[in-house]
Amino acid sequence: MIRTVAVLSKLAMIVAGGSFFSLGLAHAARADEPSAAAAAPPADRGARLNIAPLRIELEAAKTGATVMLTNTSARPLAVQTRLFAWSQEAGEDRFAPSSALTVSPSIISIASGATQIVRVLRTGAASPGEKRFRLAVDQLPDPSLAQTGEAEARLRFTLPVFVDRDKAEPTVLAWRINGTRLELANSGGRTARIMTVALKTTSGTPVPLERNSLRYVLGQSTISWGLASACVTTPVTITAVIDGQTANAQVSPNCG
Repeated sequence: MIRTVAVLSKLAMIVAGGSFFSLGLAHAARADEPSAAAAAPPADRGARLNIAPLRIELEAAKTGATVMLTNTSARPLAVQTRLFAWSQEAGEDRFAPSSALTVSPSIISIASGATQIVRVLRTGAASPGEKRFRLAVDQLPDPSLAQTGEAEARLRFTLPVFVDRDKAEPTVLAWRINGTRLELANSGGRTARIMTVALKTTSGTPVPLERNSLRYVLGQSTISWGLASACVTTPVTITAVIDGQTANAQVSPNCG
């Protein structure tokens, strides 16, 4: 799925408290917590889709989960759902189409004010180790708008899906600074969700980071942030919100 992976990894943005990626759509949303609703731009004539929940966890004892899609706009919405396997390579997210779980229905027309239930079901028994996916919910073009010559903004929302997380080894995190990059390595088995990261030198001077937004570090993976300035030469204190908890660490930079 090389072409799709390349596009997914290049397009990222932050909108209304969530983090976002796109497959060439005009507007795309990675619908992470805390926002449960996502609104289209004004050009989309009020199309609006509410999604709940925004994170799916299938523990070993569970055979499936449900997602509620509610159309709060004044017109019907056509929606497609698809599953992508989620991995990380060289610190970047990678996505590939997957049939490891059953997602039904896959193509939906949701009437104005109506709610559609989407089911995410196992295709096999539970097994050790966390499996990670993204459930993509695409708003499809409205043919009636195309006939009138009006442009329609398309939306994509993606929800993190974790399977057998309760059968995985705990998260084990380690920070380091190599040159002009801050790195976070996860040698454990469970994904960690990084909400915010702040760096300060021993004198209290903030060290700005590039791309300082919601991130995930998968098990047995490493992610990184660029330092907005040259490599610092004194120990740095790191304060981060990880899985809803504030954590602190001190690292000595390696500027070699």
